[in-house]
Amino acid sequence: MSPRAAAAGALVCGVIMSMVPPCVVAQDPDWLLRSVHLDADLSAGGGAADVVVRFELSALGDGPLSLSRPLRVEVLTFGDATVDRFVTSSGDSVEFQPTHGTHSAASVRIPESSMVDGVGVVELSYRVDGAVVDEGGRLRARIPVLTGPPAAAGAEGGFTARLRLPEGWMVSEGFPSGLRPDDDGSWSVGLQVAPSMVGFRGRSDGRWRPSLPLVVDLLTVLVLCGFSAVGWRHLSGVARRARA
Repeated sequence: MSPRAAAAGALVCGVIMSMVPPCVVAQDPDWLLRSVHLDADLSAGGGAADVVVRFELSALGDGPLSLSRPLRVEVLTFGDATVDRFVTSSGDSVEFQPTHGTHSAASVRIPESSMVDGVGVVELSYRVDGAVVDEGGRLRARIPVLTGPPAAAGAEGGFTARLRLPEGWMVSEGFPSGLRPDDDGSWSVGLQVAPSMVGFRGRSDGRWRPSLPLVVDLLTVLVLCGFSAVGWRHLSGVARRARA
């Protein structure tokens, strides 16, 4: 083979390899996510949130769970709501390493004691400083959510979260939008996939005020009702003239 042909062949191979998805080149991660549950305690009222996130994991493919490779955990921070480390159930403190922008990542080994009926159960706790901003009684809360591997096919657990708030706090707008109060005074939400953040807007003085989206929705309904009334009057007038 001539040098020119060899160079052309190498160029073609390089282009083909660059087009191959990373998941084909390397089978990573070794874990798949079955469910995530987040429990955030803001009841102290000081602006911080003490969070525990619980991952349920299964193996990639049909093989047994591999404990030889670590679990990769990622987080996005939002403004003053920062997370720099988490603590494992065995008491080990693991620091996040910045990757790009406000994104950070860390790895943690899965102890064999975390295995329950073939499912890996991992609990990580962390503290979010600056989770709540109080501006004259107006609250804005942002709680970064630790995320793990992709969800397993057919996983039914999805993501659930529960927030415990100080007595007297009123929530007017939640993110995700499905955030709802429970009978025990906490707030909870469930989704198919884990979001990068759970948060809300509200009041610390116990007074409920409508959020901007709610006001916009109400105004939209009023405008639609007005158009409907005008249209009904017009059609009624046409019908009366037709009978006359």
